[in-house]
Amino acid sequence: MPSSATALALAGDGILVLGATMRLTRLVVTDDLGVWVLKWPARRWAARADPHSTGWQTKAVSGLDCPFCVGTWVGYGVLASYCLARRSPWLGGCWRFVAAGLALNEVAAHLGARLGDTATD
Repeated sequence: MPSSATALALAGDGILVLGATMRLTRLVVTDDLGVWVLKWPARRWAARADPHSTGWQTKAVSGLDCPFCVGTWVGYGVLASYCLARRSPWLGGCWRFVAAGLALNEVAAHLGARLGDTATD
C-alpha cells in the first residue's frame, strides 16, 4: 500500500492530467490557435485526399470539432506523456511544470467566464 505522501503526489498528478487534458482539448476544439494550426491544415489535407468528402479523411477531420472525440485522444496523449515523464525526476518536474501551467490556464479561463470576463478582441 502506498504511503500517504505517495498517494497525495499521485492525486496531484491526476489533477494535473485532468487540467492539461481539458486545456489541450479546448485548444483543439474551440481556440483560434487550434483552428489555425490544426483544423485548417487538416481540412486542407482531407480536401486534397478526399475531394468528394465521402472518405475516412473527411470523417476523421470532422472529429476535430467534437470535444468528446478530441478529449479522448488528447487524454491518451497526456497519460502517455505522464508515464514517460515518471521515468526520470527531471522529466517528471518538467512535465509537472507544463501540466500545471495548462491546468492553471484552464481554471483561470473558467473562472473568468463565470465571473463575467466577456471581453473579446
